[in-house]
Amino acid sequence: MSPSDWRALIEAYLDGRLSAEAFMRRFVDGWRAGGAAAPRAIAAMQATVEAFEAEVLEAGEEGEVSDDELRQAAQRALANLSEEPTVTPHTFDRTRAREDMRRFQIQMRGCAGLGCLIALAWVGLCFLQVFVVIEWVQRSFDWPALPSTIVGAVLAFVPIVGNVLAFLGATEIWSWPAWLAALVFFAAPAVTIFSGWSRYRQFGPPRG
Repeated sequence: MSPSDWRALIEAYLDGRLSAEAFMRRFVDGWRAGGAAAPRAIAAMQATVEAFEAEVLEAGEEGEVSDDELRQAAQRALANLSEEPTVTPHTFDRTRAREDMRRFQIQMRGCAGLGCLIALAWVGLCFLQVFVVIEWVQRSFDWPALPSTIVGAVLAFVPIVGNVLAFLGATEIWSWPAWLAALVFFAAPAVTIFSGWSRYRQFGPPRG
């Protein structure tokens, strides 16, 4: 990004056209793309943005973290930002290496938290649903194991159809209470899908 691009980004945030979290994501993307060629005013602000990103990840929701310090840093950067980019030598930067390591640790901590629990729950529900639907197909049509497995595995991944068949299998074959089967095969998948989508919209895809 050029100095004018950085200036436009900061002005959009200070003018209220970008939320603090959206500014943070665009700043991080621009910093990674610009690397050592970023202006000094931007380099001075980078640590503040990284600290804000860590707080947002820990909070888990947008708008929960105060951006007063981030806004002050943006105002200072805008005042000091010149139109001429400052290029530093392409040598090993210990400070940048430590910052990259900290970013990696933050992302790993986020992955080890709610996001991974959601993914594990989703995988577990998928396996359970496939198993129940296969058994329901085999019992209902008195088919051999191989065709029941093939047809049941396909039907289990059909939206709504797979949930309904898993519900029938759990209540008719396993004698589950209707409320428990509905909780496992309807409510739980809906919650995991909604939670995963909300985290994707909030934090975006994983950034390497």
